[in-house]
Formats: sequence, structure tokens, C-alpha cells
Amino acid sequence: MVLSARRTILLWVAASALFLAGCGEQRLSESELSFSSRAIAVDPSRALVVLPPGSPAVIGVTQRNYDNAVAQTIALSTRGRTPGENAIQVAFFTAEDLPDSAGVEGNLLKLPGIDDFAVAQDMEGRLPGVAMALSAVFVQNKYGPFGYAFGRGAGGEACLYAWQRIAAGDSLFRPKSGAVSVRMRICDPMASEASLLRLAYEYSLNASLRRSGWDPVGDAPAPDPGLGKAGAPIYPLPQASAPETAVPRRAARPRPARVPQAETIDPPAARPVPDRPLEGYPTVPPPPTP
Repeated sequence: MVLSARRTILLWVAASALFLAGCGEQRLSESELSFSSRAIAVDPSRALVVLPPGSPAVIGVTQRNYDNAVAQTIALSTRGRTPGENAIQVAFFTAEDLPDSAGVEGNLLKLPGIDDFAVAQDMEGRLPGVAMALSAVFVQNKYGPFGYAFGRGAGGEACLYAWQRIAAGDSLFRPKSGAVSVRMRICDPMASEASLLRLAYEYSLNASLRRSGWDPVGDAPAPDPGLGKAGAPIYPLPQASAPETAVPRRAARPRPARVPQAETIDPPAARPVPDRPLEGYPTVPPPPTP
């Protein structure tokens, strides 16, 4: 009797253990979840690029880490009817050798090209169907020269595509001190070319890589030797003069109507003095000679 009770208890314990083990196998852990994309969303305060005040708002930042780079897509608020979204593509590359081939084989990112074909191909993908004209004007911001193209999207709204590669002291094609790639696509129906170009002039890098030898920006230029010394005035840069406002003109006073002048009659011409006596009139003798 006692043996049967013990045998029943052992069977119940074994069955419970098997049941719990089965339940444990069905419970998923977070490490078992696999995503098809390696990109993650980060807080907008962690964006690698910061735009000046008054710029389009940042609505999201997507980041992906590579073995040789950190890349972000900074999504900006978009309005208008031109296909696509306003965004900044930025990538920080390490000082290691960069891959020559495209793709992410081996989790490596290729440094985007800055030749005309590479720029046109990328611009066509971000601004499909928009006729963009490359600017031949030399422009540069605090990080160096950059290029841009301007065009008109749907409804005539202003569209800007700007690109820049920042690499200090090395070849632009295989930099050894690291590199930063920035590409900006913005369309706005209420903006002008000058206001959109201001974003490319005044953006700032918001991070850096803690890697030995990584210094694509380089040291800041030394201040003016005369800074802070007497007799060395510093004048502010001349600002563009504001457009002249139209001054309202005074209403013209009504002119009095012209009174038609009476036609003037020319006086009769003087009749010539006859040189012989007139018939029917007495002859008057001439005055005596002195």
C-alpha cells in the first residue's frame, strides 16, 4: 500500500517536470528574435548632424553600424507634392582602408563617390523626375568645399540636393584619417534657393569617433593675430542690403480743366500810303521847306 503511494507520487513528480519542461521550451527569449534589418531607431538628440535654428524638424533617426562606419538617415519634416522625403544621409568612416566595391559584404560600407555620375545617380533616386541643375559656383562651409544642385519640383517648389566629403590631409579617394560623408535632400514650397542653401552652409557635426587617428575635420584655424589688441578693429561682415520697399506716392491732385481761350483776331495790317492824290479829296500842300 505504502509502496503504491510512493510510486504514484514519483509518477506525478515526473509528469509535472515533463510538463514544466515542455512549457519552458515554448517560451521565447528576446535573443531568439531575428530582424531582417540591422538598422535601429535612435533618439533625435543622437543625430550625427545638427541643422541651424529655423530648419525643418527632425522626425526620426535610423542608424546602422558597420565594421568600418556608422551611418544614419536623419528624416526631416516634409511638405509639398514632390515624391520622396526630406532627409540627410551621413556616415562616419574609420581611418582604416575603405572597400572598393559596393555592397555590405563583410558588413563594410563603401564611401559614396563624389564624381558627376555617382552624384547624378544618387540624386535621381532621391528626387525622381525633378530636373536638377548642378551649380558651377564654388561654395564652402566651415568643413570645406561642397557641391549642390537646385531645381523645381512638383508645383514649382524649391528643391536642393547637397553633398560633401570631409577628409583632412589625405587623398579624397582613400583617406587614412577617416572621413565623413554628408548628403542632403530638401524640398520646400515656401523656401527659396538661398534659404535652402543656408542649411548646407550652417549645419554642424554632432559627434566623433573614438578611434586612433580619426580626425577628418582637422584642427580649427588659429585666431587672427590682432584679436584683442588695441588698434586692430574688427568690422562685421557687410550684410546684404534689404530690398527697397516701395514708397507710396501721393495721389495726384486733379488739374483744373482748361478754359478754352477765345480766338485772338489779328489787327488789320496798316494800309500803304498812296503816292498820288486820291480822287474826290482836296489836295493838301506840303509843308514849307526850312
